[in-house]
This record gives sequence, structure tokens and C-alpha cells, in this order.
Amino acid sequence: MIRTLLLAHDFSPSSERALHHAVDLVERTGATLHLLYVKEVQLGPMVKGDPSPMAGEEKLLEDLRTQLRERCRSVLEAHDLDPDAVHYHAERSGAVAPSIVRGAEQTEADLIAMGTQGQRGLQRAFFGSVARETLRTAPCPVLTVRALPDDEASGAAVERVVVPVDFSDAARQALPYAARAASLFDVPIKLVHVVEKPRMPAIYEVESPRISGRKVKARAERALEEWGEEVRPDGQDVSFVVHRGDPATLILEAAPAASDLLVMATRGLSGVQRTLLGSVAEEVVTRAKGPVLVGRTFPEAG
Repeated sequence: MIRTLLLAHDFSPSSERALHHAVDLVERTGATLHLLYVKEVQLGPMVKGDPSPMAGEEKLLEDLRTQLRERCRSVLEAHDLDPDAVHYHAERSGAVAPSIVRGAEQTEADLIAMGTQGQRGLQRAFFGSVARETLRTAPCPVLTVRALPDDEASGAAVERVVVPVDFSDAARQALPYAARAASLFDVPIKLVHVVEKPRMPAIYEVESPRISGRKVKARAERALEEWGEEVRPDGQDVSFVVHRGDPATLILEAAPAASDLLVMATRGLSGVQRTLLGSVAEEVVTRAKGPVLVGRTFPEAG
């Protein structure tokens, strides 16, 4: 499932929380961990690509790698990871997200972990640029984590895996990956489907909206249970819930705790032209208390 994990760290609180989750996954899977710090260099509006090499650049990058190593030392030592399985990288770049994606490609990462709010702070949210672009272009799934107050954070604890299901091909691809994650943490899995309320005049209804809503909900529950049977052979504790209303709001209500791991695809039934990331997934990633593992595609969970 995960052989190589790349953590994008920028010394922010959300990156620190992402580090805990990344190290926990490495400990459970035996994966190699790559830690990457990208120093953003402001370029002029007419300048494209990465900045030109500067005098003393290699020493600067070595200093950044040292800072990264020191910043992560206590967490890594607490988990007693093999030092040979942890690698540190630093680079200067005019665009952070492409550097993260390039780092994932170069290390052949199976998963990228990152915070959703970086050093730029709340006024210019990390998710508003770097995280969004990374999610849209990453060659592998991405684990996103946002910073929480100390009394709400739960370290790297995962007590349940929650999977939004819209019955699309992308959601079906995410399901076995989510089931493998639930097995990895030895926690139950919860499948959630949200029936969106139709946005049309009541005169279009051929039968009572209440009767129609009950029928749709019953059919969705039967379909969701059939999907759940696909992961039951693995011994998973599976539960199901069908709601009717706004998808993002109800998905978040189904995973209210910092210990809930959400696993979801960024493309739904709306397809490529109207990506789920542009609406539901983006809101879930931005607001979820727990970690959110999202992907355009999911590898087979072996």
C-alpha cells in the first residue's frame, strides 16, 4: 500500500501534525520517509520556472536540511525509526506545489503528506494555492492535515475510517484503499452516501417529494450495503449511513472527530469537467478536523 512516503514540511503547525501522521504510517508499513522543505523564492511576474542558482546555494540548502532534521528529530526519535529509512531534501523554488509533485515523482512516492495551512497563515491559506495545486496534479494520493487547537488535536490517533461514496468509478477505486487503511489501523470503516436534494420546481415532481425521498434513500442504502460487502471478506467492521442534503456538510458531520480519517476521491459522478475537488472535496479538506486522504486515482491496495 505505502512503500515510500513524501512529507512536505514548512515548519508550520499543520505540517507538524502531518509529520505525526506520516511517521505513524511509516512505522505501521515500514515505508521509506522523505522529508521535503521548499523555500519559496518570489520571482517577478515575467519570470517563469525556478530561480537561477545563487552564490552559496548549496550551503543554504544544507542549512535548510539541517533545520528540517532538527525540527523533526524529537518526533522521529520517539518512534525509533531506522535513520537509514529517513531522507531529507531542500530546494529553492518559485513555485512550491510543482516542487512537491516533482519530489514525489523523483522518490516514486506512494503517498504525499502535507498540512493545509502553511507559514503564510490564515489570511493567505496554504490550501488556497499550494495544497490545492498539489491535490490536482499529484501522481499519488495526498494526506492533508490542518492545524487544530491543542485540546482538539489527537496526535496521530485514527479510530475510524470514513468513506464518502457517490457510486462513481472513482469512489469504487477508493474503497479497497480505505479498507486497507482501516485494516492497517485496526479500526472500523463507515460508508457515507449523501442524496443531494434536487434543485427544481416542485411542479416537476411526479410523486410526493417525501415518498420519492424515502424510495431514493432505501435504494441508496441497499447499494451502499452491497459496496460494503466488498470489504467484509477482509474482516472489516463496516457501517453505513445515507443522508439527504448538502454533501460536504453531511460528510463532515459523519466524521466529526480529529481521530476520523476520511478517504475520498477528488472526482465524482460529475467527471473531469466538473471535478469534485472544486466543490465537495475542497470544502471537506478545508474544514475536516481529522486527516483527509484524497486522490484523483488510487493504486490497488496490496
